[in-house]
Amino acid sequence: MNNRALKRDSGYVSLPIVTGLAIMFTLSLTMLFKSTLMNRDQASKTQLRVDYRQREEALLRALVATFPGKAMECMKANHAEGAAHAWSTIFAEAVTLSSSSQRLSPEILQSLNLGGKLSGDVGDHSSVEVRSWITSLTGEAGQVTPGTTTYAEIFAQPAFAGKVPPLLDTSAELQTADALRPIVTPLKRYVTQVPGLLADVAVHPVYNLIPYPNIRFGYAAPGEPFVAKRNWWAFTVNYGSSNSTVARHYVLSLYEIPSQMPIEAATFAAIGTHQDGTAWNADMVSIEGSVYAARMSVSGAYGAARLAGRSGIEMTADLDLGGVSVGSDFDALGERERLQAEQGTDVLPVALSANSGRLTFLPLPTGSGYLRRSPPGNTLNAFEEYTSGGQRCRITVEATSMVSYEDQTPTAIRVRFPNPAGGTSEIVLQRGSNWPTVFEPGGSIIPFQTELTNNNRSCLTFHPSLLDAWLLAQGAASVATNNSLYFDVDPTLDPMNVRVVSDPPAMEDMCVIIRRGKDLTNYTAGLSIIAPLRVYVGDDLNAIPAATIPVGSGLVDSTVFYPPLSIFAAELRVGTTGFNRPIEHHGQLGSLATSGATAWQPLDMKSGSDDAVHSDSISADLKPLRSPAELPPVHPMNWLVVIEEIPQD
Repeated sequence: MNNRALKRDSGYVSLPIVTGLAIMFTLSLTMLFKSTLMNRDQASKTQLRVDYRQREEALLRALVATFPGKAMECMKANHAEGAAHAWSTIFAEAVTLSSSSQRLSPEILQSLNLGGKLSGDVGDHSSVEVRSWITSLTGEAGQVTPGTTTYAEIFAQPAFAGKVPPLLDTSAELQTADALRPIVTPLKRYVTQVPGLLADVAVHPVYNLIPYPNIRFGYAAPGEPFVAKRNWWAFTVNYGSSNSTVARHYVLSLYEIPSQMPIEAATFAAIGTHQDGTAWNADMVSIEGSVYAARMSVSGAYGAARLAGRSGIEMTADLDLGGVSVGSDFDALGERERLQAEQGTDVLPVALSANSGRLTFLPLPTGSGYLRRSPPGNTLNAFEEYTSGGQRCRITVEATSMVSYEDQTPTAIRVRFPNPAGGTSEIVLQRGSNWPTVFEPGGSIIPFQTELTNNNRSCLTFHPSLLDAWLLAQGAASVATNNSLYFDVDPTLDPMNVRVVSDPPAMEDMCVIIRRGKDLTNYTAGLSIIAPLRVYVGDDLNAIPAATIPVGSGLVDSTVFYPPLSIFAAELRVGTTGFNRPIEHHGQLGSLATSGATAWQPLDMKSGSDDAVHSDSISADLKPLRSPAELPPVHPMNWLVVIEEIPQD
C-alpha cells in the first residue's frame, strides 16, 4: 500500500517539472522565431539600402555623363530657352541612361502579392513620376537651385549653411534662367571674399585660387589651391516610394579650369623621351606638380608628383611619384586596392578619369581651329567664342598685300584694335606710304616690320616692347588691356598676291618673328600671341621679372613673378638661323593637338632654319600656375564635372 502511494505521489511531483520544461522550450522557440524574424527584417533593410545606393550611384554617374553635353548645347543656343538643354531633360535622360525609371509593373506586383510591400525600386514607368522625384531644394520638379547670390537665403538655412561652395553672381535674368537650364558664362563671377577664395575677388572675379576637390582624379592634389571657377547647382532626389522616401541633397559642380599644369595635352604624349629615342637630361629638366594627357607613355617622372590621364597611362618602369612607388600595373584589380591600403587613401598619385566614378574631366575642343578667327560679320555662338583662341584676341594683325605670290613678305598690313568708344579702330600700314622700314625715319617706333630668315622664309616681325607706345599714339588703350594679338593673312583683297596659309604651314607661307620681347613688365595682365602660322622666337623673351608681385594675387611676397605669356602657333621655332642656341624654358608646355598618328614630344623644341631638335641644349623648369595673376589673356580650357552629397546632421 505504502509503495503504491509513493509511486502515485512521485507521478504528481513530476508534473510541474514537465510543465516547466514545456514552457521553457516554448519560450526558447518563441525567442528563436523572434530572432529569425528580426534577422530577416534586418537583412531586408540592408538589401534595401544596397538597392538605394546602387540606384543612387547609377543615377549620379549617368547625370555626370549627360550634363556636360547639355551645358555645351545651352551655350551654343546662347543660353536661350530650349527643351533639349533644360534641367528637366537632363534629369530625364540621366534617369533613362541609368535605368532608374524601370521597375515592376503594378500588375506583376499584384500577381506576386507584393502590392503593399516596401520596394527598393525608386523609379516608375510614368514620365510624370520621373520628373517629380528630382527637384530643386525648395521642391520645384525639373529645376535646380543655382549656387548664385539670388538664392543666398536658401543656402543660409541650417541644413545648408557652411556646407556649400562660394556663391557666384550674374544678372538677375541669367540667375532665373540658371534654375531652368545650366548657364556657363564668363559673366558669372565671384563678388564676395569668403573662405575658399584665396585670391582677391576684386582683382580676380572670374578665375580665382580655390581648393581642388577631394576626388580620386589627380589633376591636382585634394585641397591644393588651383586656378579655377566653380559653377554649381544644388538639387534634391527623393529616393523610394510614397510610403518610404529618403531625400538626399547634392551639389553638381562644373569647374572651369584654365590649362595650368606643367605639361598638359588632350592627345597622346610621350613623357621623358625625344623623337629620336634619347631620354631627357635629368640634370636639365624638372617637373613640379601634375602631368596630364589624354593618353601618355612615361619613361621618367623628373620630379612630377602626379600623373593624370583620360584613358591610359603606360610606364616603361616603376616611378617614384611624390614618394610613392607606382608600377605600370597601377590600375590592375588588386594592385589599386593594395596601393590604397598602403597609402591609407583612395587618392593615388596616378589616376584615370575614366575610372574615377562620379566625375568627368573634359578638355574643351582645341586643334587647329583654336588658331583661327571668324571673318568679320560672322556671328559666333557663346560656345564658339568661349573655345576659340583666335577669336578672343583683342588686336588682329593681317597681311593684305605681299611682294609677290612667290615672296610672301608683307607690303601692307591691317591692324584692328578696340577704341575708347567701344568700337573697333582700323589702321592700314602700307610700304611707301605710312609704313617706313626699320632703316627709314619713323620706322624704329612701329612694332611691326618685315625680314627674311636664314633660309629665306618671309616674315612679319613683331616687337612687343614697342606696342604700348604705338597704341597710345593711335588713341587706343595700353597693353594693360590690349594684350592679345592674332596674326594671319587675308587673301580676300588680293587673292592673286596673298597665299592662303596651308595646314601645316608651307615653306612659302608668311611667318611671324617675335623680337625685342625680353622685358614684358609693362604687360601687367600678360601677353598672348596666336597665329595659324610658323612663329619664331627671335631672341630672349620675357626674361625680366616684375618689380613687385600683383596685388591680390594670393602669391607670397618672396615669389619671383614674370608677366604671364602664351604663344599658340601652328609651328613654333626658337631662333631664326642654323645656329644651335641653348633653349631655356620656364613655365608650362601644352599641345593643341587632339589626335595624331605620332605621340606629342613636349621637349622636342626645334630651333633655327634647320628645323632640328637639339636635345642636348634644352633645359626646362616646368611648374604649374600658382595664382590667377599668372594666367595669360588667352588660354585653353578644361571642364571638371563632379557630384557631391551635401552632408546632413
